[in-house]
Amino acid sequence: MGVRASDAERERTVASLRRAYAAGRLKLDDLERRIERAYAATWRAELRGLTRDLPFELPVARRQVVRGVDRFQRAIFRFHAWCYVSFNTVMVSMWAWGGGHEFWPAFTIIPGAALLAWHRKGSVTASRRLGRARQRTLIA
Repeated sequence: MGVRASDAERERTVASLRRAYAAGRLKLDDLERRIERAYAATWRAELRGLTRDLPFELPVARRQVVRGVDRFQRAIFRFHAWCYVSFNTVMVSMWAWGGGHEFWPAFTIIPGAALLAWHRKGSVTASRRLGRARQRTLIA
């Protein structure tokens, strides 16, 4: 025989059918009929048969993707800040060990700080946008 279908698989199939209806691939009566059959399905093969004539779509957990992108861009900013601090610590140390005349590390500190501030602003903006996207996926 086949493998029994779980409630989560039925829900994913119904969500897929609803997206197909929203895209105009199914009529309302066909959608209702398929949803009834999806909730009554016992086997996975029955669920596959309900979506066999529809285009394949990857099951993407959008909330997880948004969370992962947000974590990645925050990590990139932390790495940038770490590099800035480390590099400029070395430069100031070299200046101090060299006698401490004319503060030449300012040529790396000031532009680097401007770039870091610009990166921070972009990071905060991206986090806000991703937060709104996460809220939209919670509602949908």
